[in-house]
Amino acid sequence: MTLSSDHILSLAPDAASAKAGSQLATPAKWRQLGRDERALWGECQGSGKVPYRTQIDIAEPAFKCTCPSRKFPCKHGLGLYLLLSAQPGLFAAGAAPQWVADWLDSRQQRLERKTEKAAAQTPEQAEASAAQARKREEKREQGVGRGLADLQTWLHDLAREGLAGVRERGPAYWNGMAARLVDAQAGGLAARLRRAGAMCFQTTLPDWERRLANELAALYLVTSAWQRIEQLPDLLQRDLRSLVGFTVPKEEVLAEPPVGDRWLVLAQRSSEDERIRSRATWLYGTGTRRWALLLQFAVGTQGFEQSVPVGTQFDGELCFYPSALPLRALVRQQSASTLIDGAAPAGGGFPALLDAYADALASQPFLDSWPAILPDVVPDPAARTLRSADGGVIPLDAAFRHHLHLAALSGGHALTLVGEWDGEAFLPLSGWHDDRLYNFETDFLA
Repeated sequence: MTLSSDHILSLAPDAASAKAGSQLATPAKWRQLGRDERALWGECQGSGKVPYRTQIDIAEPAFKCTCPSRKFPCKHGLGLYLLLSAQPGLFAAGAAPQWVADWLDSRQQRLERKTEKAAAQTPEQAEASAAQARKREEKREQGVGRGLADLQTWLHDLAREGLAGVRERGPAYWNGMAARLVDAQAGGLAARLRRAGAMCFQTTLPDWERRLANELAALYLVTSAWQRIEQLPDLLQRDLRSLVGFTVPKEEVLAEPPVGDRWLVLAQRSSEDERIRSRATWLYGTGTRRWALLLQFAVGTQGFEQSVPVGTQFDGELCFYPSALPLRALVRQQSASTLIDGAAPAGGGFPALLDAYADALASQPFLDSWPAILPDVVPDPAARTLRSADGGVIPLDAAFRHHLHLAALSGGHALTLVGEWDGEAFLPLSGWHDDRLYNFETDFLA
């Protein structure tokens, strides 16, 4: 599949790489361009004597370049892919050169070794590994228990003192408690506490005191639930542990029964917490009408393991993480991606959104936000709201930064939006215009 330029740019690790890659998408920068059914390649002359060798496994896509950049994909990979999208005739079809073939072979060998290693483990080795893992888990649970007890005491003190003077304490007040949670190996809650503290200093956030109180109440719910975790249903225990920061091995998730469907890649958002970057991608099954969340993490300038551009679709199987409300998933297998062809899938209005969120919250009380497709809504940038055809109005999330882009996409007319509802406001992530899906974060780089 040859992606469009917008979809290729959505793979960039940051706006600077996207800009630099666009500048390299010109024939004058490249030589020895070629392609076959699996890969494309080329040599780009940099500042040194030897040109950089750039290659792309178009099945995923995956990138490799001999340049010293630590970003994945680098600007050369993006430039090469953009050049293919704009001028495919420049790429001669033929056998891959040895340096491309060696790279493709090494990728295949790594996959085979990983599979063989898992298959070669004896039952005794598997049991010993499981016992060691349980011991580490028990030790961590004790540390988490102490950390959450400290958090509950901290929340009690804050409740007695009130929120009137919390701004004067500055970010250090929140970061100190968050650091204690990190030390207790409850990193998931540490990130959520820092996010709550940031509400104090968002000058554009209306009614920040009430919103902060709601977030602190949600944190208190977690600390109370952890004290009684053994009394919770098994799947809610898993949700609680995931929220705190415990991870589930991919092998365990991929052993779950798969869900096959045609999956539309409808929206994507990224965030950064210190040196850890995360990317959340929302998929929607056309047959099952089911949502799925692909959540990936990367350190520093490291690239994400999978490149899943918004506006594409694939036939495949997903395995969902065990949960009282399964949303997060892993791709077990997939066909080659193609561009979404046609209008947006059907969605409900505001009442349907509120009903769906209420049902979801009843199943999973630790839920942070809920995905939704909102058809026929008109944005009001001045009021920062969305208006439906029947006159209903809901607020836009204060974190939304693309009001002008949303207004331009709408032109004052109704459009279909995809985003997340947190019980207070809607965060648009992408929108349809003339049967084309635009992702606000990647298609409107700011």
